[in-house]
This record gives sequence, C-alpha cells and structure tokens, in this order.
Amino acid sequence: MVVNLIKKNIVAGLIGSLFAAAGVSHFLSPSFFEAIVPRWVPSPSLANQISGALEIALGCALLVPVTRRKAAWGLIVLLVIVFPANIDMFVNNVKVSSGNGENIRVEGAPDVWVRNLARLPLQFVLAYLLYRQARPKSSRLPVGT
Repeated sequence: MVVNLIKKNIVAGLIGSLFAAAGVSHFLSPSFFEAIVPRWVPSPSLANQISGALEIALGCALLVPVTRRKAAWGLIVLLVIVFPANIDMFVNNVKVSSGNGENIRVEGAPDVWVRNLARLPLQFVLAYLLYRQARPKSSRLPVGT
C-alpha cells in the first residue's frame, strides 16, 4: 500500500513537472509553439498563452495530493483539446524551421512523418498515466472481511 502511494507520488511528480516545464516553454519560446498551432485557429498567440498557462497551473496542481485528481482530469481534457494540433502536424507533415531568430511553420516537410506519427500515441500514454492519477481510491474491502 505504501509502496503504491510512493510510486503514485513519483509518477505524479514526473508528469506534473513535465507539463509545468512544457508550459513555461510556451512563454520562453512562443514563436515555436505558435508555429505548430493549426492554421484554422484564429489566434495562435492566444492559444499558445492559454495552453501554456494551463499546463503550468495544472502541472503544479498535479504535484499536490489534494488537487491531484482534478488536475489530472484537467490535463486529460487539455490533451483532448490539443490533439487536433498533433493530427494537423501529422497530416500536413509540419515541422518548425528556425531562421533569423524566428520560428516558422513548414508544411510538407519530408523528414518529420515518423516524429509526428510518434506524437499521436504519446498523447494516449500521457492520458492513461493521468487517468491513473485521477481515478478514485479503490472502494473494495480488504481481503478476508
């Protein structure tokens, strides 16, 4: 029981830190994240800021046992919301090219297909790990009672 709690706390710490760090990256390198926002999104800058802020807030909340379940559900919802961007990157072979201190979106890049494909199942792995954090404690009675 204690070992499972320790493992759950370690996994929550790793995932929460990953999301929080990714969220900070949205503000440190906004042009990179804005370049991967699908063209049909009206304001890539606003989408970047909102998703970055949510990743920071929910990632940090995942670290705290009292807020962990709600934070995990929030991050699962966020993964669902941003999943179309990952599909867009795969379908359009999107890569981000750096030049003159600016990041630009390049569609039809021949060398990103595998990387963009790998991003798709990674979202499901993260969602599963978050679900394990979000689910309630088992309500089963101990064996022998």
